[in-house]
Amino acid sequence: MRAEDIVGVSFFGLLIPAIVVVISGSKTQLTPRQRALWRGWGLSLISGALLAFGFVNFQLIHSSPRPVVEGNLWDIQDTFGSGGDSNRFMITDATGHAVLIRCRYSGPGLVEGERARVRYAAYNRKLVEMDVLTGSYQGWHLRESSDELGYWVWVAIGAICGFFAYRQLAKIRQGGDDAPLIQR
Repeated sequence: MRAEDIVGVSFFGLLIPAIVVVISGSKTQLTPRQRALWRGWGLSLISGALLAFGFVNFQLIHSSPRPVVEGNLWDIQDTFGSGGDSNRFMITDATGHAVLIRCRYSGPGLVEGERARVRYAAYNRKLVEMDVLTGSYQGWHLRESSDELGYWVWVAIGAICGFFAYRQLAKIRQGGDDAPLIQR
C-alpha cells in the first residue's frame, strides 16, 4: 500500500467515527452538558483528522523526491470537468519502466508517442516540469505546482473545527452539573 493510500485511509478512519460522535451528541435524551461534551469531543476528533491530513500531505509532498523521467508519452487521458488534475498520462523510460503522471494542463502539447523529459513529485505523481523533446511541439516547456500548498486549506478548516470544539468544551466548564450552559 502506498503512503498516499495510507494517509487517505487513516484520514477517513478517524473522520467517520468523529462525525458519528458529533451526531450522537445531538440526542435529546442527553443533558445539555453531555451534549456539549459529545459535540466537543467529536469536533476535536474532526479537527485532529483535518489538521493531520493537511500537515502530513504537505510534508510528504514537500519532502518528496523529484525524479526525472525521459521517455515516450502514451495513454493520455483528458478528463474535462472533473476538477483537480485534468490530465493523466504514462511515460516510459529507457529501461521500460512506466510511470503514471498527473497534471492540470489541458491542451495541445501532450501528444501520444512524443518523447519528453518529465520531472514530478514522487509522492502524488504530480507533474512539476516537462520538456517536449520531439515532434511538432519540440522545445515546448510546461511548469506546474506540486500542489503542496493546497493542503493548508485542510489545516485552516481543521483549526476552525478546533475553535468550535473549544467553544463546546468551554460550555462544560461554565457551571456545575445542574447549571444551564448558556447564562444570560
